[in-house]
Amino acid sequence: MKVLVTGSNGFIGKNLKTHLQALDNVEVIDYDKEDTIDKIKDNLAEISFIFHLAGVNRPQTTEEFYQGNSDLTKQIVDLIKEKNIPLLITSSIQAEKDNDYGKSKKIAESYIKENLKNYYIFRLHNVFGKWSRPNYNSVVATFCNNIAHDLPITINDEKTSLDLIYIDDICYEFINILKGQEPTEKIEDYCYINPRYNVTLGYIAKRLYEFRDSMNSIYVPNTGDDFTKKLYSTYISYVPVEKTHVSAKKNVDERGSFTELVRTYDSGQFSVSFSKPGIVRGNHYHHTKLERFIVIKGKAKISFTSVIDGSHYEFIVDDNDIQIVTIPVGYTHNIENIGNEEMILAIWCNELFDKDKPDTYFKLV
Repeated sequence: MKVLVTGSNGFIGKNLKTHLQALDNVEVIDYDKEDTIDKIKDNLAEISFIFHLAGVNRPQTTEEFYQGNSDLTKQIVDLIKEKNIPLLITSSIQAEKDNDYGKSKKIAESYIKENLKNYYIFRLHNVFGKWSRPNYNSVVATFCNNIAHDLPITINDEKTSLDLIYIDDICYEFINILKGQEPTEKIEDYCYINPRYNVTLGYIAKRLYEFRDSMNSIYVPNTGDDFTKKLYSTYISYVPVEKTHVSAKKNVDERGSFTELVRTYDSGQFSVSFSKPGIVRGNHYHHTKLERFIVIKGKAKISFTSVIDGSHYEFIVDDNDIQIVTIPVGYTHNIENIGNEEMILAIWCNELFDKDKPDTYFKLV
C-alpha cells in the first residue's frame, strides 16, 4: 500500500516514516513544505492512507498559521472527500484555546468533520523524543541539546508542569490505526495518545543532569520507570557520538583480568573476568552480597560449600549451554577454568563493591 505522509521532514514525520519503512508492503510518499498540492494530485489514485502531519507553529506572520494548518488541510480534504481515503491528522490540545495556532487547528478539525467520514483527529499533548529540533517548540529537546553540549538552560519556575507524550508511542498508535485497530483513547471526535506523563521542568532538568554526569563513568541511571527510560533514550540522541564512550578499568594479574563494566544506583553491578586454563577464582563467602555467574566462553566448574554444615555442590558449565548460576549467601564458592582455552565469566552482583565494606570472607571450598 502507498501511504502519504505530509510534514515528512518534520519531527513526527521523520520518526513515523522510519517506522513505516520497516513494514512489509508499505511505500511512503513524502510531502513537505517544498512540495505543492500537485504532488498529492498526481499520486491520489494510488494512495491508501494519509498521515497529515504538516503544520505551522512558529510562523513569521499570523497568516502563516492559517495557511499551513487550516488552508492546506482544506485542500487535502477537497481532494479526497469523494474517494473515502482514510485521513489521520495531528491536531493539538491548543485547538480549544483562543490563540491563532489553536484557532487554525480548530478550523482544520471542523472542516474534516464536515466533509469526511473516515478520519482520525489526534489532539496531541507536548511531544518529546529523538530528532526534535532544539530551541523551537520542545523544551525537552532544548534541555537535552543544551545539557549534552554543556550549554546553560533557563527555567523560570521549576514547578511548572507539562503533560508529555513520547514520539514512539505516537508512531505505534498511528501504525495500529493503519492496520485497522481502534484508537487507544477517543473522546467524542478526538483521539489522544497514551501514556501521558505529567512532570515538572525541575524534575526533567534534574534527571538530564544525572544522565550527563553518568556519561563519564560506568554508572547507568535508574531507568526502571517508563518515563525515565524514554527520557534517557531521548537525551542520548542529543549527545555527540564521539562522547558516547568511556573507558572501564581493566585489572590484570597472572590469573587473567577482571573489569567492572556497569554500575547502577539501585540494582547492583555487572562485571566480566577472563581466566586462563587451570585458574581458580573465589574461595570466599558473603553474608548479604549475592552473585550470579554466567560462563559465556569456555568450560568451568563452579563449587560451593555451606559455611554452617559443610554441604557441598558442584556445577559443570560451558558455552554450549549457557547456565546462570546463583551463588547463595553463606556458601564459600569458587570457579575453576577446567577447559583448554581462556574462560570468560560474566558476573552480576546485587550491590556495588565497597572496599571499606566488601562483605567478602576468605574460606576454601
